[in-house]
Amino acid sequence: MSDRREARDAGRPLSLAIYLPDLSGGGAERLHLRLAPEFAAAGLDVSFLLDQRKGELLDAVPAKVRVDVLGADRQMKAMPLLARHLRRARPDVLIANMEHMNVMAVLARGLARSGTHIVATQHNAFSEQVKRTSWQWRALPALYRTVLPRADAVVAVSSGVADDLAAASGLDRDRMTVIHNGVVTADFAARMAGEPDHPWFAEDRPIVLAVGRFVPQKDFTTLIDAFGRLAKETGDARLVVLGDGPLRAEMEAQVAALGLTDQVALPGFVANPLPWLRRAELFVLSSRFEGFGNVVAEALACGTPVVSTDCPHGPAEILEDGACGRLVPVGDPAALSRAMAAALGEQPDREALRRRAEAFTVKRCAERYLDLIRRIAPA
Repeated sequence: MSDRREARDAGRPLSLAIYLPDLSGGGAERLHLRLAPEFAAAGLDVSFLLDQRKGELLDAVPAKVRVDVLGADRQMKAMPLLARHLRRARPDVLIANMEHMNVMAVLARGLARSGTHIVATQHNAFSEQVKRTSWQWRALPALYRTVLPRADAVVAVSSGVADDLAAASGLDRDRMTVIHNGVVTADFAARMAGEPDHPWFAEDRPIVLAVGRFVPQKDFTTLIDAFGRLAKETGDARLVVLGDGPLRAEMEAQVAALGLTDQVALPGFVANPLPWLRRAELFVLSSRFEGFGNVVAEALACGTPVVSTDCPHGPAEILEDGACGRLVPVGDPAALSRAMAAALGEQPDREALRRRAEAFTVKRCAERYLDLIRRIAPA
């Protein structure tokens, strides 16, 4: 520890490694790509540490940020490689993301006998994640309870996630720091100024937009069902779902079975969904659970009305318990359809929505992380 401090006193900037599986298009990956330039501008030596060099967001890594790769083809094989990296590179701080990576980062530091300060980050509802059937997930509550107290800090992306994590793992809630995700960048207005690459946006008809990976968590099955009900009432509406994933074939089959082929589009992954959000009449989040719900805040920043499930956790915090958007029960297509119809029938106060989104700027989020980093790893 003293060696690191002497080196930094001699002029070396504080080094920060952001540990992720890869740079696929998930919320945590996008968040840290936005935060990395802020950290670098604050004088930190920033790097991404990846299990594998892959993902559609690799090209978005800022020029001043290094990418280091462990070369682990499975997360469970990553620990010795991570320990070796910590021993050799000796980053001052490592921000771990994803449940198993939080545990591995703490254990690898012990193996490496490294002085690296570990920040464990909880991006999602822990109680929902550990419902999975594999032993690796079932073991997580005990691992969190025994290993994570050795982390220098535990960050939760919403108050709901922090409360859930404490209840499901036994971790001390008072040790957790809540830092809402930052989604509004300095160039946000420029990034949302383009036009969506889809012909429906050139037509005079309402577009309902959803964004996310095609996985059970996002519950697009309920959304498509709800839109089918809406389409019977307002035949001119269209649904566009941006993203991709393992449930694509099932979603396409559901669209066809409901006779919605001409009214529902699944264009695939879009690197910058902001022009689509800006041009949509309504954004809908149908998730069973979230950690925060970045795209909800992005929609507000675009001035686009939101209908969301009142899922654990995040959307209700962003929407101020329904004051800034409609909340409906999880998995209820009838309620979701009614809320969409009501929202499409109103004139929204777009400026009020944008004002709410000012709470979720990248600058504010970065400042909270920097305060935490300086507290646990002072110069």
